Amino acid sequence: MAKYAYPAIFTPEKVGWSIRFPDFESCYTSAETLAEGMEMAADVLGLTLCDLEERGKTIPAASRVKDVETSGDEFVSLVSCDTLEYRKRCGGPAAPD
Repeated sequence: MAKYAYPAIFTPEKVGWSIRFPDFESCYTSAETLAEGMEMAADVLGLTLCDLEERGKTIPAASRVKDVETSGDEFVSLVSCDTLEYRKRCGGPAAPD
């Protein structure tokens, strides 16, 4: 599978945003603006998914947005990634067989 969509939690910070994906253990990023945060979230998701694919690891099922818990001023947004397109754009190796 090459197309994915996962919920990301956007947390406002004193300066900018922190973004994390609750379905992955180590998939997070930060940005100064919300628009930059959306781009950074898509990039770190692509990097994480491509790494899992290349290592033959199981890709976790995406949580439903309404099941993701937030607090305070946090919000959840779906972030999508096409790993084939991500690899083309970043000059990475083709998808594993």
